[in-house]
Amino acid sequence: MCDKVTKAQVVIEIQEFNQDRKAKLVRLKYRKMAQDAFAFFRGTDHLFASHWRQLHPPDVGPAILISGDLHLENFGAYRSDEGDAFYDINDFDEALVAPCSLDVVRCATSILLAAQLWKLTPVEAMRMVLGFVDHYRGAVTDALRSGTVGELTIESARGPIRGLLRRPIQGDRTKFIEHLTERTGDGGRRIERKSGRFRGISRDRQDTIKKAVELNGQHPSQQGGVEVVDVTFRIAGIGSLGLRRYAVLVSMRNSPDPYRIYDLKAGSRPSLLACTEERQPFAGDSDARRAVRAQRQLQAKPTAALQVLTIDDQEYRLRELIPEENRTGLQEFRRRSRRLRRAVAIAGQLTGWAQVRGSRLEGDDRSGALGRWVAGPGLESVIASAVRFADQTRRDYKAFSSAVP
Repeated sequence: MCDKVTKAQVVIEIQEFNQDRKAKLVRLKYRKMAQDAFAFFRGTDHLFASHWRQLHPPDVGPAILISGDLHLENFGAYRSDEGDAFYDINDFDEALVAPCSLDVVRCATSILLAAQLWKLTPVEAMRMVLGFVDHYRGAVTDALRSGTVGELTIESARGPIRGLLRRPIQGDRTKFIEHLTERTGDGGRRIERKSGRFRGISRDRQDTIKKAVELNGQHPSQQGGVEVVDVTFRIAGIGSLGLRRYAVLVSMRNSPDPYRIYDLKAGSRPSLLACTEERQPFAGDSDARRAVRAQRQLQAKPTAALQVLTIDDQEYRLRELIPEENRTGLQEFRRRSRRLRRAVAIAGQLTGWAQVRGSRLEGDDRSGALGRWVAGPGLESVIASAVRFADQTRRDYKAFSSAVP
């Protein structure tokens, strides 16, 4: 049990981390974090970083480019610029060069916390962690042996993930747009405001973003350019709440499928930099540019429209909006344990493939070191580390939730 000093330290550290963010959104973030330990974990990667020195595995493995904030909610289905559907890691805001075990431990910890939320037994939870780790090891080993890094598409997917990938392929984009927009008096469309996911912004801010997107935010598949129809503030996720983030409704000129919605997000400094002393290859870049470059390297194919956009001397990451229901889909498998275990195992496979890509740093191929680490005893200690992190997260969550009204 946490004593009063520890409780105070946890709350103070969370407050200090969020002090430069928008106050209203920070309050919303705190309410979301207070829902359960898994949500708390997703919103406090900085606490994970602060505990890393004491709780990491004995052999942390080689430093490579990793996604940084890997957990079960950061996998999902998306479209590439060519219109192909992939299932992969889809969040790279925290991407950095750090020990390969960091991502593996963090995702294994998220599995243990999510399993408790899903009311699985400890045995069922550990079986999922073992499946994740085994498939991670197998993906790295097979990729290095064959010289080919895999990818998960509608053609190659099997089982539960195939159903997730069929949504963006077979789904009606018009229905998605209708779900997130509403009719205006002149027969046009604007982004809906009723759900609370989108909020209006000033006319001056709208005009600034509109100009930047129309000038430099052209969709790669659209030769006629784009016209911005509406811009709102976007509220999504947990960890990034309080940062500047916008939804941009655009009309695609000369297209039979006219509307798209872009997600425009300001970058932030990776919390997990405290976990590594490695020289960062993107040190001279903005945080938005770092995240985009990392995503282009780590994903099988990058998300549609992925690019960096400058607005008022600040750089943002721009991509086509991914429907929330395509992010993981694991929630729908919670009462079908075999399908859930299979989906979590596939997350391990995707993590392995991404790390093989990330091990090939410019002028420094560390894939051999990664292969030796996954074949040795170092990977086995990841599970024990994840158990320690899950226990610590539950203690931190208890301290936080007791302090939040």
